[in-house]
Amino acid sequence: MYTKTLHWSVWLSSVAVTATIIVGWWSVAGSDSTLSTNASVVNSHEVKVVELRGVWSGYQVKPDWDTATQKLSAANFNAVFPYVCSSGIAYYHSQVLPVSQFAQQHDYLAEAVSAAHKHNIAVHARVLALEMLFAAEQTKAAFAAAGRLMTNSQGETAPWLCPTDPRNRQLLERIVTELVTHYDIDGLQFDYLRYPGRDYCLCQRCRRQFAADTGAQISQWPQDVLPGGPGAPQFNKWRQEQLTALLSDLVAQARAARPDIVISAAVFPRWAEHSARFGQDAARWVQLGLLDFVAPMNYTADRLDFATWLLTQRKAIGGRVPLVVGMGPLSDACQFDGPEQLAEQIQIARSFGAGGFIIFKYTDQFAQEYLPYLAEDATATLASP
Repeated sequence: MYTKTLHWSVWLSSVAVTATIIVGWWSVAGSDSTLSTNASVVNSHEVKVVELRGVWSGYQVKPDWDTATQKLSAANFNAVFPYVCSSGIAYYHSQVLPVSQFAQQHDYLAEAVSAAHKHNIAVHARVLALEMLFAAEQTKAAFAAAGRLMTNSQGETAPWLCPTDPRNRQLLERIVTELVTHYDIDGLQFDYLRYPGRDYCLCQRCRRQFAADTGAQISQWPQDVLPGGPGAPQFNKWRQEQLTALLSDLVAQARAARPDIVISAAVFPRWAEHSARFGQDAARWVQLGLLDFVAPMNYTADRLDFATWLLTQRKAIGGRVPLVVGMGPLSDACQFDGPEQLAEQIQIARSFGAGGFIIFKYTDQFAQEYLPYLAEDATATLASP
């Protein structure tokens, strides 16, 4: 692994060495620059901070990883977050997951790491934890037949792993261990660590587990736990606890294998609303010390929404970890008018004391239109302490 002083202020886990970590970039500016401790994270070492400047990407980029990371480095970016797998398919040479036909001849993750490190770019492998996105139909059918997928109130399954199934948890733990031990990645980012909506998961295993964990007496399942039902608040809280427990297990697995690994999560932006709707309690994950930084996907072209979300997120984080803001100029959720709008969002995020930003996503359009503009504007100088 190439060495580079860690660019963030972080309290290392009690199991980690108290030293300068190798790679990763984060900071919290202004009044939140002093990070507080909690039950899982201890104040063991503080190191220099600089801004994380990253991009999300697919499993491959055009024309190749060497060209892309060279361009990113020249524009003073310092991190890339490639999509490496879902829970049903891998774009690296996995021994755990089925390998995509497109990755049979190319280990795209190995290629990304090699090229990125050559250009001083950190690689944070992005794992779509619960959704089986792009998995083969036969793979999804096999999981459905085995009763491992989420079920809605109509008894229909979705290609999402039920988090209460021990087989699914073990699968995810094996994926995490494989990634952090077989590849020289600098970080691991969890995405799709959520339910697809309020109507999931209502399988019989979740019904039994909910009753066992809470002692709740549900006379009409699932009606009583759906929105408006008497058991809905308790069920929503229980769903959040399932995802938090799963994340805790995965983080423990990763840090046991690689104490220096940087752990983050890409999360939805409206935390109060989305924790109830999708079971994704990002604020709680931060409070428990499960993340080294959090990356809310603040995909909007509206200035007021963007600023409002930042303010709410910053308050919820309370300075515990850096807020690395996801921006979506080329996302499905919004389309920007041009790179000027992205540069403006970067400056707004900085004014809120954000520890950096991740842009969705690296494409030909981003490389040709956005990156040159940023190199002359928002990222014209190196990120520095």
